[in-house]
Amino acid sequence: MRFMVYNVEGLTIPVDAEPGVPFTFHCPAEECGRELNMEGEIAGVFKEEFDRVLEETISSNPNFDPISEISVRKYVFRGTVNGVRVELPAESVEDFAQRFVESSGSFIILR
Repeated sequence: MRFMVYNVEGLTIPVDAEPGVPFTFHCPAEECGRELNMEGEIAGVFKEEFDRVLEETISSNPNFDPISEISVRKYVFRGTVNGVRVELPAESVEDFAQRFVESSGSFIILR
């Protein structure tokens, strides 16, 4: 599966992972603007835990306020980013795409 992990050092990062299965992800500075090393797993969680992680993320970086619109709240990334332990909101790409398809007044540009 593919997931969007939010606020990875201020970035939204797409990763390929299976829920509950540890993974590593590396993005060189040339591609991400800074070196990123992620290790951890996408965990399935109850909505209440997702909401807590989401609130903490928005509190630490208000630029991520738009992710408060996530409707399917069931995944978080638990692990490390560049050696620092984190919990970050995550969303399957399928849920991410569905959220935009269902949004009224949104535009989808296909290339």
